[in-house]
Amino acid sequence: MFWIKLLLSFLLLAYLGWALNISDIFSLLETADWRLVATAVLCLVVGQILSAIRWTWLARGLGLEVLIARKIQLYFLGMFLSLFLPSIIGGDVARGWLLASGREHAGWPAAASVIMERVNGVVGLGLLVSFCMLFLDIPLLWMLLWNGGVVLLLVLLLSAPWWWPRLADSGWSGKLSGWKVLPLTAPLFQRAWWKSLPVSMLFQMLVVQAHVLLGMAVGMELSWFAYGFMVCLVALASAIPVSFNGFGIREAGYVSLAVWFGASAEAAGAMAALWVLVLLIASLPGGYVLWKMGGAGMLQRIRMGISS
Repeated sequence: MFWIKLLLSFLLLAYLGWALNISDIFSLLETADWRLVATAVLCLVVGQILSAIRWTWLARGLGLEVLIARKIQLYFLGMFLSLFLPSIIGGDVARGWLLASGREHAGWPAAASVIMERVNGVVGLGLLVSFCMLFLDIPLLWMLLWNGGVVLLLVLLLSAPWWWPRLADSGWSGKLSGWKVLPLTAPLFQRAWWKSLPVSMLFQMLVVQAHVLLGMAVGMELSWFAYGFMVCLVALASAIPVSFNGFGIREAGYVSLAVWFGASAEAAGAMAALWVLVLLIASLPGGYVLWKMGGAGMLQRIRMGISS
């Protein structure tokens, strides 16, 4: 599966290299305003810290007490691993395992905290796309389908205290039985969940703003709402595990949607290249955390823990 993902990313990037004027992209990068790039890095770092705080709230709602500083370390570690180590030691797997390590009966709550934090982020992303659609000339069918899905998702979340206990008692067995004991419908977790949703939207807005700054750095002029629509949809597409850490899908998505909104394909390609650079720089604190935790030895312990 790893080689299939790598091949898909390579083919998509190779196609972009063939279809776009690479010399124009390099010219845009050479004249880019690096102060704006630095500000984009700051936006992403602040967003990651907010996401770590959101994860802390959800973990506490599931009964796992941990210092916010520790969660921030694990969050940056997860970002670093997700970007640099496309293996069974994914970033989310690693931070969930490390959160549960040394705690009795903490495996399911730790795993659930990571999953529910991601779901919370997807809901925030969906709401932001719906908001951006109000200011764009989007086909009516697209709006109806997207907003219908968002409404359905919100209805499912709001009605969870009713259907979750019934689903949990419906005869589950095997490894998923651990979900039965999780307090997902308890008032403490529900408050943490809904309190985290505005943070998820703020995180996505910071990511969008980072892209706006990168676009400004290379002269790509689009409205903030066009950036929001493009960035959020590409984030969803690149999260699908069919490519090497989203490479190829992310860049192709940026170029396609930017051109659809009337921007230059080469400017979108330059912005996409700068976003990779921003990701690399913002993830470096996670590399330091990995080194402090033992580097390859720590990863080996995680592998052994997953295998057992």
